[in-house]
Order: sequence, then C-alpha cells, then structure tokens
Amino acid sequence: MCKNTESPNVRSGMSISNNTFARVIALLCALLCARASAALTVCVAPPIDRARLPAELSTLTDEEIARIAKMSPRAPLAADPTNRVADDVRAAHLGHALFFDTRLSPAGISCATCHDPAHAFTDQRALARGVAVARRNAPSVIDAARRRWLGWDGKFDSLWSQALSPLENPVEMGGDRTTLVRIVRDDPSLCASYESIFGAMPATLGRSLDAVGSPRDQSRDQSHDQLHDQLHDQLHDPLREPARPLPRAGSALEQEKAHERRWNELDTPTRDAINLVAVNILKCFGAYQRLLISEAAPIDSFVAALKGSTIDASATDARAANLDALNPSARRGLALFVSRAGCTQCHRGANFTDDEFHNIGLVGANGRVPDDRARLDAIEFVKSNPFNAAGVFSDAPDAAMGEMVRALRRSPELFGQFRTPSLRGVAQTPPYMHDGRFATLADVVHFYDTLQGSAPLGHHGESVLVQLQLSETERADLIAFLSSLSTTPTSSPWFRSSMAPLPASPKHEATDQTTDKTIERLRIK
Repeated sequence: MCKNTESPNVRSGMSISNNTFARVIALLCALLCARASAALTVCVAPPIDRARLPAELSTLTDEEIARIAKMSPRAPLAADPTNRVADDVRAAHLGHALFFDTRLSPAGISCATCHDPAHAFTDQRALARGVAVARRNAPSVIDAARRRWLGWDGKFDSLWSQALSPLENPVEMGGDRTTLVRIVRDDPSLCASYESIFGAMPATLGRSLDAVGSPRDQSRDQSHDQLHDQLHDQLHDPLREPARPLPRAGSALEQEKAHERRWNELDTPTRDAINLVAVNILKCFGAYQRLLISEAAPIDSFVAALKGSTIDASATDARAANLDALNPSARRGLALFVSRAGCTQCHRGANFTDDEFHNIGLVGANGRVPDDRARLDAIEFVKSNPFNAAGVFSDAPDAAMGEMVRALRRSPELFGQFRTPSLRGVAQTPPYMHDGRFATLADVVHFYDTLQGSAPLGHHGESVLVQLQLSETERADLIAFLSSLSTTPTSSPWFRSSMAPLPASPKHEATDQTTDKTIERLRIK
C-alpha cells in the first residue's frame, strides 16, 4: 500500500517561483481543457447506483465506488500543439514505414525490434536488446500518446522528441540523424511522402559537383557506366557519412566520437538543414504512435454496465456494457484494488496511472539500495534537450507543455523515482518494472504484498509502503482483475508491420513553415 506525502509537482520535479506561478497555473488549465471539451464530461464520473453493484462490491464505501466510476470511459486523446503534423494521416503513414525500417540502424535494427506488434509493442525481455543489452526494460508504446512524460524516467516530453534517442543510442539502434535524412532523401517513395507534407528537401542537402568540376577527360570509348561512376565519385554529398552531435559531455564510444567529428566538419547551414529535416521526420514517428491506442477492455464493459450506460463511444470495440465482463474473481480483485490494497494511490483514473514519479524502494544491482538515478538525471536531460517542447523545433514553445519543461527543477528526492506505468494492457507486457525484474504479474503482486526485495527509503522518500498480508485467494483475485484491463488484439492496420500505401498526393509549395526559410527562422531564434 502506498501513501503519498508530497505534491505531484514535486514528484515531477517542478518548482515554480512566485512570479511565474499564475502564468503556469493558467497554462496548465489550458492544457487540461485542450484534452477536448468532451473530456469535461468524464472529469466528474457519473454516479454508480448501488442497486447495480454485484455482491463482490457491495461492501465498498462511496469513495471507493467513485474510484471505480473514474476507471471508464477514457477521455479523448489530447492534442499535441508541439507537433503540427501530429494528426496528419500522411505523416502517420511515413512514420509507420520508418518504424519498421531496418536501414535506420547499421546493425539492421528497427524500432519494432524492441517494440514488436506481436508482443504488444514490447520485446518481452527483461532488458531491451538492440545493438547491445540496454539497462532498462522496453515499455510498450501502445497508449504512449496519453502520457505526459515518456520513458521510465520521463526524460522526454513528446512522442516526436523521444524518437531520436533510441535511433542515436549506440546500445539501442546505433544510428544517426544524418543517415536518417539520407535514407528518406534517397528513397523515392519516402522522399515523395516527405515532400508531400513538408515541401521540398532543403537545397543544402542535395548532391553537387566537387570543386574539380566536370568529369576528367576520358577517351571516347569510355563506357557509360564508367563515366557514371566517375561522375558519382565527384559529387559532393553532405549526407554521405554518418554524423551527429554528442548529446552531452563525458565518455563516448569511438564510433560516437567519429560521428561527432564528421558533424563538426559540416558547415552550419548543413547542420541546421539536417536538424530541420530530422525533426520533421521525428514528428512523423510521433503522428504514427498517436494512432497506437488500445481498444476497450473488459473493465470498460463492466463500468459501463454499472453506470447503466454504453461502452466508451471512442473505442472501436463494439461489445455491449456487461456486468459479466468481469468474473467473480476479477470483481473481488477490483474491490481490493480500490480499497485495502491501496493500488489507486498511484494507478488511478481511466488510464490507471497518476503520470507521476515514485521511488518504491526496489534494490539496485548491489542488492541493497536503489542505484538508478532515474528522474533526478532526467530533469537535466529534458531541460537541455534542444528538441523539447520549449525549444526552437517545437511548434508551440510557449504552450503549457513548454512552460512545464521550463518549470522543472532538480531536487534530491527525485533520486530513484520512476514514472508510474499505465496498467491498461498490463497482462500482455511482461516482464515488469523498469529493469524487468519480475517475470509475471504474480511476482509483482507478491512484491507489493510482502515487500521482499525492497530497501528502506531515506528521508527523501515520498511514499510509504506497507505489507498487505494478502491470502493466496486475494492475490489470485488481484491478478484476475489486472488481466481484465487488457483487450484482444486490435484489427487496426496501424498495429501491423505492413499496410496499404497512402494514395499519392501532390507536393505542396515550400512555405515559411518548411525548408530553407524555416532554417533561417530557427537560426534567428
């Protein structure tokens, strides 16, 4: 059982000075309102008539019943003002194609290697495995668009900014932004898709003749292929070699140092153009992942029946409201979840998460104390990230999310804090925790029940865990309820590796929102 003792802002790392407090509060209110006017109807859950309660829930208090009422339906997906193509289907198609493209990595690894649709967009490994073994578990990207912060430590504030990190991480994909841009430029289909959305590629990134000029004099009988090869060798291609900056000072692999040397050799206009096109592509990744939304689960049918209403109208699942959607064991587990087990302290609402950060005392590799700095280091990363919501590449740097980034502050209590994951679909995404230490839901329930494998939290701890002392039947009931938060595989084509191509659309003219004029605008900022 978890008892919270600090405010959500402290858990996120936000520290707001008096002179900006009013502005931030106003912007946060705007952010909540931006989740669509329809969401206002679900902020206050309709009451549940006690006459409809099955026997397993009949002893719950009014407050506990209200917690159940808030579990469904989900609010409409919030807009992402930082990404102007967030809901552009053309961008989603391009993002989908690249998500499964193994050319982005010199090791032949794609995003889908660790986020496999066959495994609910995870890899079902304890630690993600790309070029090498990572230090954390690969979370599912299903419903990631509903998260306020992304990554186990929350070091990303948007889907599009997050997409660059695994691409350039030498342990994950080992790629670079320059190669990403070259792949899109040189693939006729991908380039046509890109230019239909953003306009022509910047002229700076085109091939051009070297200073030597035209091909060297050759005999008249030189073959066409030889002449072509010679001409190709004399073309200057700014994207020919992998290149990228290092994200921060410190130790780096030789490959990373080589990439940075080549990046520094490029002139400023070329680097700016690469960043611009790379960001546009990243925003297509974001547009695609916004379509990876789970369908209604048995819990939605059950709650709808309790309310005497229909199932979530935004879901594609057509099942009717049904009290039998949860079996008696799952109903007993639900009763425990909202009452004695205290799960709703962190896993609450229709998304089953508070979207905050907690240190639950999981011991580190040394077997004694937590050793992953987690949210403490993430604050510095997200604030310094040039692709954050407040940065020059954001399409709404002064919107609420940008203000939240600017308000972040590091503080000691953030050490070891990880983001509360959503429990929707949890039965489909083993193993569990940030390092995949628990293979099954039974292992997770056992930990919270007994606290075996936990370390005492220091004076900076923001929560208190107590043993639950559950019976074997109660543990099984909790697992049955957690399983009711998952749905059957969706029929959506976005959840498959291949889909019908988007019909061709005409290339639009470059505007001040794209290409060379945008580069100049960013440089001025």
